[in-house]
Amino acid sequence: SADRPTVAFAIVLTKDGPYLDGAAVLAEAVMGSWRGPNSSSSGAPGGAASQPAVDYELVAIVARNVTASRPVLRFLGYRVLERPLPVAVADIAPGFLRDRIAARGCCGADELLKLWAYSLAEYSRVLLLDMDSLVLRNLDELFFANRPA
Repeated sequence: SADRPTVAFAIVLTKDGPYLDGAAVLAEAVMGSWRGPNSSSSGAPGGAASQPAVDYELVAIVARNVTASRPVLRFLGYRVLERPLPVAVADIAPGFLRDRIAARGCCGADELLKLWAYSLAEYSRVLLLDMDSLVLRNLDELFFANRPA
């Protein structure tokens, strides 16, 4: 609604492949944390369902080469945003990061796509999650922490 803030639960997908199960489970976990008999604003299992204090959207930041996964992400309820790398590896100052980024982590330099989460200014808060994360309860308290009264 117009009087409630909207928060984003964001993921990054750097390539097509066997990753959509994680996106589906995360989407269901986020949606489930806002409805049903086992959710409450205090997070206590078995509590009465409560109206969340925020609205939310699922956002998938994807690399240009991600094509086959896009329709599935949309079906799961994600807003799909194609983004290039925010900085080329060659533009990173010489040193530790530039020398190692291409061979680190699951995705090498494509991990830099996560930086696009900072550009999602249309949301009052953005929670960037890896697709193997699981939301177990309503997270309203995160979205109001350090917020002026």
